[in-house]
Amino acid sequence: MDGNFKIQAAKGDVLEVSYIGYASQAITLTSAQPLKVTLGEDTQVLDEVVVTALGIKRATKALSYNVQEVKGDELTTVKSANFMNSLAGKVAGVNINASSSGVGGATRVVMRGTKSISSDNNALYVIDGVPIFNTNKGDTNGQYSAQPRGEGISDINPEDIESMSVLSGPAAAALYGSNAASGVILITTKKGKEGKARIIISNNSTFSNPFIMPEFQNSYINRAGSFASWGDKASSLFGTYEPKDFFNTGTNIQNNVSLSVGNEKNQTYLSVGTTNATGIIQNSKYDRYNFTFRNTTKFLKDKMTLDVGFSYIIQEDLNLMAQGEYFNPLPAVYLFPRGENFEAVRMYKTYDTTRKIDVQNWGWGDPGYSMKNNPYWVANEMNHGMKKQRYMANASLKYEILDWLDVTGRVRIDNATNDYSDKRNASTDLYFTNSSIYGFYKYYKADDRQAYADVMANINKRFGDLSLSANIGGSFTQTYYDERGFQGGLKDMSNVFSLYNMTTTLDKDTYPIESGYKQRTNSIFASAEIGWKSMLYMTLTGRNDWDSALINTEQSSFFYPSIGLSGVISEMVKLPKAITYLKVRGSFASVGAPIPKNLSSNKTYEWDPATSQWKLQTYRPLPKLYPERTNSWEAGLNAKFFNNSLSLEVTWYKANTRKQTFQVPLSGTAVYATMYAQSGNIENKGMEFSLGYNKSWGDFSWNSNLTFSFNKNKIVELLDDAVDDEGNHYSLSEIDKGGIGSAKVILRKGGSMGDMYVTNRLKRDNEGNVFIDKASQNVKKEDIKNSDEFIHIGSVLPKSNLGFRNDFSYKGISLGFMLAARFGGIVISPTQAVMDQFGVSKVTALARDNEGVPVNNGKVDPQTYYTEVGGISGLMSNYVYSATNVRLQELSVGYSLPAKWFNNKCNLSLSITGHNLWMIYNKAPFDPEATASTGTYYQGVDYFMQPSLRSWGFNVKIQF
Repeated sequence: MDGNFKIQAAKGDVLEVSYIGYASQAITLTSAQPLKVTLGEDTQVLDEVVVTALGIKRATKALSYNVQEVKGDELTTVKSANFMNSLAGKVAGVNINASSSGVGGATRVVMRGTKSISSDNNALYVIDGVPIFNTNKGDTNGQYSAQPRGEGISDINPEDIESMSVLSGPAAAALYGSNAASGVILITTKKGKEGKARIIISNNSTFSNPFIMPEFQNSYINRAGSFASWGDKASSLFGTYEPKDFFNTGTNIQNNVSLSVGNEKNQTYLSVGTTNATGIIQNSKYDRYNFTFRNTTKFLKDKMTLDVGFSYIIQEDLNLMAQGEYFNPLPAVYLFPRGENFEAVRMYKTYDTTRKIDVQNWGWGDPGYSMKNNPYWVANEMNHGMKKQRYMANASLKYEILDWLDVTGRVRIDNATNDYSDKRNASTDLYFTNSSIYGFYKYYKADDRQAYADVMANINKRFGDLSLSANIGGSFTQTYYDERGFQGGLKDMSNVFSLYNMTTTLDKDTYPIESGYKQRTNSIFASAEIGWKSMLYMTLTGRNDWDSALINTEQSSFFYPSIGLSGVISEMVKLPKAITYLKVRGSFASVGAPIPKNLSSNKTYEWDPATSQWKLQTYRPLPKLYPERTNSWEAGLNAKFFNNSLSLEVTWYKANTRKQTFQVPLSGTAVYATMYAQSGNIENKGMEFSLGYNKSWGDFSWNSNLTFSFNKNKIVELLDDAVDDEGNHYSLSEIDKGGIGSAKVILRKGGSMGDMYVTNRLKRDNEGNVFIDKASQNVKKEDIKNSDEFIHIGSVLPKSNLGFRNDFSYKGISLGFMLAARFGGIVISPTQAVMDQFGVSKVTALARDNEGVPVNNGKVDPQTYYTEVGGISGLMSNYVYSATNVRLQELSVGYSLPAKWFNNKCNLSLSITGHNLWMIYNKAPFDPEATASTGTYYQGVDYFMQPSLRSWGFNVKIQF
C-alpha cells in the first residue's frame, strides 16, 4: 500500500492505523517526526481466491471440493522439456509418470485412480479456462509396438505459466461435463502488469545420464559363434564391456526472454523461449521455439476489458524411443556377447563401391528378439520424427453491466500442422523395409484443429446476510483431425525418400494412410453459490452436452449435475486459540467421458491393411450409446493452526465409473463377430492429505509441504447377464488387455485395473518339489506348465504415494529439496528375463561362481536352467519385483545477488539443480516410476525400456 497522508495529532496521542485486508496497528506518538508504518497482511480477513473450472475465481472458503494450486516458479526451478514432469510428487492424489521415450516425450497424468477401460485416463488440460486439444501420442502396446511420440501440452512454455490449479475430483471439474471424469489441470498464463517495464532473461541448462540400469556381468564370455554369453570365465587380460558406455550425456538447454509493461488502462506481455534437448541415445533430439503475445485493455470508463493473446510454436523431435524390440537399439546393446569386440560394432556402416552407398556392418544375422540390425544403425539410419507448427489465438471480452453483473465472451483457435516421416536406409534388414533392398519410407501429414467459443453471465451480489455468486452460459467446441500419407518400400533408387520412389503394389506393409474425425459439442451450463454470513455455502452446478458422437443413436444429449456444501466452523463457533481456521466440506458430482469416436457412425466398410481389401463392419450396431458416467462423493476438511503457519487438508472420496464401452465376442453362428456393450463398474476410493508449514524468523524462512494419498481400485462389475433388445443374454467374465510374453494384463470382477497374470509355472510333485528331468538333471521347458488358468502375480497400481518438499531461504540464499515415495504394487522385467536367458546378467555370473542354481535341496546347471526359465516365454513369475521406491527427486541451491551490487538496476539469481539424484530404496532392476506408455495399460513393464534419467544443471535469471 503506497500513499501520503497528513494527520493532525499531538504528542502522546494514540493513533490507530488500519486498512482492509491488513492487520491494524495502534501507535503512541512520541515525537513530531514523520512516521513510517508497515502493515502486515491479516490472513484472517483476506479471502484467498483460487481459479476453478471455466476460469471462474472463487473464495477458497466457499469451495466444497479440493483444489490444489501450484505456482509457476515450482515448475521452472528444476526444468524438464515437458513441464508436466515437474509436477510429480507436488500434488496429492495425482500420479505423474515421465515417459521413457526421453526428451519431449508425453507424460502420464492420472488423478484418483484409473477409471476407464477403453480410454487413456489422462487428465484434461485447460488454459485460461478453455479446454485444449491435447493429442497424446505416448501410448505403446506389446512386444512389437511402434515407438511413441509426444503430446500437445508439452508445447507450452513453462515460463509463460503464472499458476496451475489441479482439479482432481469430479465435483471440482463438473462444469466440463463429458470431459471431466479424469480431472483437470487448469493453467493460468501470465499477463502484463501495471508499472515500469520489466525484462526477465533466464537460462536453464541440464545434463542427464541413466539413473537406474540393470546389473550386468563381464566375468564370463561367449563361445565362438554364439551370441549368448555362456562360455568360459574371462581372462584377466580381457577388456570389460559396459552397456552404459553406449549412452551419451543428454542435454536440455532452455532460454527465455520476457517483457512485461503496462499502465492503468493497458498491459502487455511478450516472451520468446527456446528449448534444445538431446537424448542419451545418440541421434535423438527435441527442439521447440515459443513466441507469445498477450495484451489486456480497459475502455468505456473501465467497464469493458479486452484480453487477446497469440502463441506460435515450432517444434521438432527425432527418434523418441520407449521400449520393445522394434526400432530399439537396446536389445543388442544389453545382450551383446561378452568376449566380442564392441568397438567393431561402433563402425556400423561401410561404403559399398558396387552400390555406391553406405551399407550396414552387422555380422550376427538374427540372434533373436528382432536384433536384425546393428544398434548404431538403428539409432542413426532408421530415423522417425515429427515436425510441427502450431498457433493458438484467443480473445475475451468482458463487459461490466452493473457492479454485481458482467458478461464475458471468449473464443480460442488452436491449430497444428504435423509432418511425420519414417526413413529406413538401404541395407536395413529386409524385414523392416518390406523386402526392398532400397529402403523404406513412411510419410503422413496430420492437421489437428480446435475451435472454442463461450459466453457467460456472472453475478456476484449480496442480500444482507446472503451472498450469491452465479454463472450461466453456453459453449461451442469443435475438434478436427485429418491424417493422410503413404508407406512402403522404395523401388528404384536407394535412400531417395520420395513418394515417386515408392512401391505402389498394395500389401500388408504398403498402403495409403488415411484417417480422421470431426467432433462437435454444444453445451449450456450454470453454477450457483449461495453463502450465508460468509460461513455456510451451498454450490450447485449443471451442464448439458449435445455431442456429435451420439449421431445415429437415440440419445441426443446428457446432463451432468453436482452439489456441494461447505461450512467455515471457525466463523460459527469460538475454537481454541491454536486453531486459526477450520472448514468442513462435502460434495457429489456426476460427470462423464466421451464415447469412442466414430462408433455410432454406422460405417459399413473399413480398409484392412493386412489383406489390402475392404472388409465389412464386424461389430453389431448399437441402437443406444451413453458416455461413461462417473458418480463421485467427496468429503474433507481444511484447517490452519498457529496463526496460519501450519495448514492441513484432508479429503476422502469414492467414485464409481459405469457405462464402460468394450467389445464382447459373439457366437460363431452370429452375423457379427463382436458387439459393443456398455456396462461395467470401476470403483476408486481413497484419501488425500496435505500438511504444510510456513514460518519466518527474521531473515530465515522455512516452507514445508507433505502430501500423501492412497487409492484402492476395484472392478465391481464387467458384464453380468446383460439382455439385448432381442432377449439374448451376454456375460463377460474377463477382458484380456494383452501383455509381453507369458505376462498379461487381465481384467476380472473383483480385481483391479492393474492386475498382472502369468500363464507359466514350474511343474511340481505332490510334495511341492520342482520336477527335475532325469536325462538333463534340470528343469525343462516342456515341464514349465502352461496353465489354462492364469496365475495372479499382483497389481501394477500403487497403494499410496508420498511427496515431501522443503524450501529454506536466508538473506538471498535458498535451498530446496523434495523426497518422493511410492508404496505397494509390483513391476515385472522381461528385460531381466531375456538377460538371464543370454547369460549377460549379474545373477547368471553369481550362479556360475556358486557352481549352480539352488533348486529343491540341490543345485542345477545355470546355463540349462536360465535358458529354460529365462526369456519372455519362460517363467515370468520369477521376474516380479516390488514397486516400492523412495528417492531424492529434486534438489536446488540458489543465491540472489544483492541488487545494490548492480546499482539497483537489476536482480540476478543463480542456482544449481538436480533431479533423481539418489534412489534411497528400490528392489526392482529398473526405475519403477518410469513408463513406456501413457495409456491405461502396459504400466510397470520393462521390456528394454530406455532408463530414466539422473540430471543436474544450473539456472541463471536476470531481471531489469
